[in-house]
Amino acid sequence: MNWLDIGRVSNADGGKDILLARNERGARIDWRTGEVWLMNPKVAEPFADFLAVERWLTLREMPVADKPAAAAPAPAEPEAAPEPGPVRDTLPAFQQKVDACLAKAEGGQELLETKQAFEAGSEPYLEASTELSKTALELEVSPAMVATFHISAFAALAETAGADKLERVAASLHAAARQIRASVTITA
Repeated sequence: MNWLDIGRVSNADGGKDILLARNERGARIDWRTGEVWLMNPKVAEPFADFLAVERWLTLREMPVADKPAAAAPAPAEPEAAPEPGPVRDTLPAFQQKVDACLAKAEGGQELLETKQAFEAGSEPYLEASTELSKTALELEVSPAMVATFHISAFAALAETAGADKLERVAASLHAAARQIRASVTITA
């Protein structure tokens, strides 16, 4: 199903739930029950398993009307040269999309402000964030996935004590960039 394990997050009952992501989707597996909570898009009720998640996503993404596609008109002139592929984002445009994804998440404004404060106040975090965005842009990973990695890194803050919090969060982002590269290497 191509879901990537992006980390663990503590829950109120003292366990560690598993965080997973695929494209712009995010999910959390409850450590006690195994229930799957879809976080992006946010769904109020848990799913029994990932098969139920996939069914729900498939039904949600189906076209509203089952109209047959209109026949394409016959070209009056010879075909023109194919248009170039889609224009790739620049790094700043991609990072703005990541910020927009963070802003849409639960607690979004606080997440966005935290990311921006870390980038302004910590050179290691800024470098790690930039490396993650460059890797994702190069390997065509969605901005939402990068935002999910940032959220996962922020969740690790609650489990970290001492002065090395920002270094640990930066290390988490570096690990996310390596994980993206590794997943592309495996699927290639």
